[in-house]
Amino acid sequence: MDPESKSETKFAGATAVIGPERVGERMQEALIGLFSTWLPSRKSCRKAIDRGEIWCNGKPANTALRVCEGDQIQYKPVPAEVPNPGPFADQKLKIVRPPSADFAFVWKPAGLATSGAGLHNLAAIVAFQSQNNHAERQRSLRPNAPDGMPAPHPVHRLDRATSGWVCIALTLKAAQALGRAFAECRVKKRYLALVTGRIKHGQSTLPLDGKASRTDWRVLGAGPLAIHGEATLLEVRPNTGRTHQIRRHLAAEGHPIVGEDRHAPPGYTAKDTPRYTGHGLFLCAIGLAVPSGNHGPAAEATGTVPRKYRRILWVAKALQKNGFN
Repeated sequence: MDPESKSETKFAGATAVIGPERVGERMQEALIGLFSTWLPSRKSCRKAIDRGEIWCNGKPANTALRVCEGDQIQYKPVPAEVPNPGPFADQKLKIVRPPSADFAFVWKPAGLATSGAGLHNLAAIVAFQSQNNHAERQRSLRPNAPDGMPAPHPVHRLDRATSGWVCIALTLKAAQALGRAFAECRVKKRYLALVTGRIKHGQSTLPLDGKASRTDWRVLGAGPLAIHGEATLLEVRPNTGRTHQIRRHLAAEGHPIVGEDRHAPPGYTAKDTPRYTGHGLFLCAIGLAVPSGNHGPAAEATGTVPRKYRRILWVAKALQKNGFN
């Protein structure tokens, strides 16, 4: 650990304006969705109010306050000591920080949640390392601007079983801008997926959770695979961001991802679907590109393909042929 003292940081607030659809609601209800990047649930909104982090028209708000149209609601996060994630504190994470940007890309290993309860998740680890790791790592996770958040914050999620790039914001301004870019589908994502059976280039527009969804894929190669007989390697580009979108779309096509244990093809259940076990889910967020904006310059991260893909000879050849490292 680096012994140097922590720098003092002032945390700027993020502001939202109450629209006509929220008039008359109590603050606890009106707050839901205003700062969804940092306060994604009713419980988190209530806690922020209790901590004194929510202000209305320049004054601290309470849960019973009823809002009016045009009210200025400000979120002012209170700096707090980041808990030590114990044995995960020094987990080596690959970080790419674009020059002059107040965001970074972090490679999430498979098996690690992006965020959530407990301390074994990406958000908890990078938060701790931003304040307690060696000087170089701290600098890579500290904002350039003076409106940094108490800790780096993921602005989107990957499934626990999926490895790949996660974008983290270092300031409220960057988090707000990046959150909009993801919500408006302006962030370009590329995945590698090994799916069961033979499949051709294609796309799925199957609605998910009652919302329009689209996933495109192209074939990189195909060959034999134990348990399933055959498998196909795909480069996948999701054009929307629904929960488990790629996994659900490919399963619905009759070609679930190798290692899939939750989403079965038509006519099967997850329990009775043959599964290639011992290597996890063959889904990797290999590329992530964000546009320029208030968060900083346009930037892209591309990753090295996980070793488990290269252990399958024909997959390794297909990757090399298609220019993947």
